[in-house]
Amino acid sequence: MFKRKYGEAAHQGERVPRHSRGWMEVRSYLQEAESLRVLDFGSTSPSNINYLTMLGHSVYMANIVQESAKPEWMRPAGAGSGDGKPEFDVEGFIKANLEFSGRDFDVILLWDTANYLPPEMVPALFERLREVLRPRGKLLAFFHGRLTGPETAYSRFQLGDGDELKAMDAGSSPVRQVYQTRQVEKFLDGFGSVRFFLGKDNVREVIAVR
Repeated sequence: MFKRKYGEAAHQGERVPRHSRGWMEVRSYLQEAESLRVLDFGSTSPSNINYLTMLGHSVYMANIVQESAKPEWMRPAGAGSGDGKPEFDVEGFIKANLEFSGRDFDVILLWDTANYLPPEMVPALFERLREVLRPRGKLLAFFHGRLTGPETAYSRFQLGDGDELKAMDAGSSPVRQVYQTRQVEKFLDGFGSVRFFLGKDNVREVIAVR
């Protein structure tokens, strides 16, 4: 049976396998630990909820990519901005979408969310996630190395016991910005340790431990 590779064109809803060293490590942690609280970014996934709860963990979903594209988050440029362009309301967006009702987390599965957000939002996102990640908690993030190409399609990652994630088409959101390693390291200032894994699909995986 033909098995499509991650990065090749996929039909709506098709599951495309993607090998992930970062997921392998986080999966082991999830399988060994008990009663963790997990924050999973992306559209609501009954499959992911079932997988994580079967391991004995609680799950909270956050879907901010489509929300960040809504025009109501753009506000008129400040008087001193000079270029007259609207500005993204970073503070308002965080208050509305990243408060989590007082929850904190042991594992955050950010995936490639950062690439699809307004660039001015990204540093604040990582600052906020560090605040809600418990001590010794793990953050898993992916970063695309290109602005365009099949591998940059916005996806929902489905979890499982194997070494592969299942990438499912999740819409038409474009990559807004590519970030270099030094930029990512700056986003993760304040974390106790940061490790990078380079995939064959121009995606860098990062595990940061608070």
